[in-house]
Amino acid sequence: MSTLRQRPYAEPVAQKLVDDGIHPVIARVLAARAITSAASVSLRLRELEPPDTLRDLDRAAEIVAQAVLTTQKICVVGDYDCDGATATALLTDFLTQVGADVDYLIPDRIQDGYGLSPALAERAKHLRANLLITVDNGISAFAGVAAAHKLGMRVVITDHHLPADTIPEADAMVNPNHPECAFPWKSTCGVGVAFYLAAAVRRVLVRAGHAPALGLDMAQFLDLVALGTVADVVPLERNNRILVQGGLNRMRQGLARPGLQALMRVAGVSHASIQSDDLGFRLGPRINAAGRIDDMRIGVRLLLSRDPEEAQDLAKTLDSLNAERRSVEADMLAKAEEHAECLLSREKGTSNAAERRVLCILDEDGHEGVVGLVAGRIKEATGLPTVVFAPAADPNLLKGSARSIAHVHIRDMLAEVQARYPEILQTFGGHAMAAGLTIPKTQYARFVEAFEAIARDRVPDEALDPVIWTDGPLAPEHFSLALAQEFEAMGPYGNAFAAPIFHNTFRVEQAERIGKDGQTLRLSLLPGPNLPPLAAVRFRQGEEADPEPGSRWTCVFSLTVNRFRGEEKLQAVILNLWPEHEYGVI
Repeated sequence: MSTLRQRPYAEPVAQKLVDDGIHPVIARVLAARAITSAASVSLRLRELEPPDTLRDLDRAAEIVAQAVLTTQKICVVGDYDCDGATATALLTDFLTQVGADVDYLIPDRIQDGYGLSPALAERAKHLRANLLITVDNGISAFAGVAAAHKLGMRVVITDHHLPADTIPEADAMVNPNHPECAFPWKSTCGVGVAFYLAAAVRRVLVRAGHAPALGLDMAQFLDLVALGTVADVVPLERNNRILVQGGLNRMRQGLARPGLQALMRVAGVSHASIQSDDLGFRLGPRINAAGRIDDMRIGVRLLLSRDPEEAQDLAKTLDSLNAERRSVEADMLAKAEEHAECLLSREKGTSNAAERRVLCILDEDGHEGVVGLVAGRIKEATGLPTVVFAPAADPNLLKGSARSIAHVHIRDMLAEVQARYPEILQTFGGHAMAAGLTIPKTQYARFVEAFEAIARDRVPDEALDPVIWTDGPLAPEHFSLALAQEFEAMGPYGNAFAAPIFHNTFRVEQAERIGKDGQTLRLSLLPGPNLPPLAAVRFRQGEEADPEPGSRWTCVFSLTVNRFRGEEKLQAVILNLWPEHEYGVI
């Protein structure tokens, strides 16, 4: 039985927000997200965190600016996910506009692996690079930095990933998660750090009187920052929300770069009403598909393109790659679900079931570019931290991706495996909620044994409780298009600043399956007496039983604005539903 819990909030804070003129429901929602004043709702760019405390930023900016002024060759070394692609495009575009001699390299996920490696340093040298700048990687690139230095190149690292106990000896290291960095917003992602570096370089160039930098508007890069930040699922704390809102505002004004405008068209996203969800679920996956299935240089080329025709062709290519990714993911997910179900059903009713804290799944025929997506889906379905493995390009290795749940730091668990059994993990890295790893194929059984043992100590019982947090019930009089529009204006939403969701019990007036695959449920719900029916939709209904007309069901939902042919209507998007009384409320 699922348990519904209302997000706690301080009533005096909510009342203060109401006194400041904010709608009572929105005041409750904001108070539950630690917003304490109406002024805190503002997301103006001038309120962006100053760069002063970002360790090594000034040094990095001086190194890069000097390379620009002396026409040294600069090579940007990126990553094969959306954060890395947007960061690569941002820094490459910025450096091009200020007159630098610049090129970029993106490692191939399968052939090269993650980050700056000695082989990548060699390729940069073949490009005649004098300076390497990493974006969204580098914090663990000991061998790559050493190789670059040996080849006579300087190295500036910009990254946001968590460091190990030791750090590469780069010429400058800009990372908000560096142990000596006092920058308060540790959630800044790779493209956010790249944006701060570009702005700092511009300031140095302007002081030097470098003409191309004088009239350069840094706001033009905010569309890239917004996309990379949301797609990387970093916490949308205040500073990130300011950056994302700035990017969304430019997109809504039709000022997005040609590549993103083309991507919006193929994804069916209207620039005028684009939301953070569109970045995370429609644009981001299409960029990521290049790095998962093919070559992330396709994504970077799209983001750098100034030619609308070329951009449209590249966007269509990414759309096709995303369709291929979905097919591969569906096949792998079906096998992973079967594996998880078999494992959990076999343990049901035994002491092993009570001790089960994680899931480890190996797909012998899987695609390493999709393991993270499958791990995330299994984690969502089971409520257990999950690691999914697939064969690497090297037949002796396995590539894995881990996804975690609240209160379970997955990277720290992998670090403990490394500390206890250094021969098991070849490489690993990541964050609290997601991590990547490479292990020898012969060590898979030992990894599972070690990881499960560590999980029994590190994953508390309360982390596994099936709890759904909502913003409480919504009073019948608050089911309105106007309130849904206000919710929309409160964004951007994402990790750590969740979109408002509520739970209510409704009488079902009508329910029917729609769509090609019949997986979408369209409902008409009665929110209260003497009120018009509420149009609702549930995606991915699957094999669950559909509500019968006249029955009462409890739904977890968000209130949204449904736009169609220029008309706006109120619609509830159902996230979970049960027959009345088949759940608990705390």
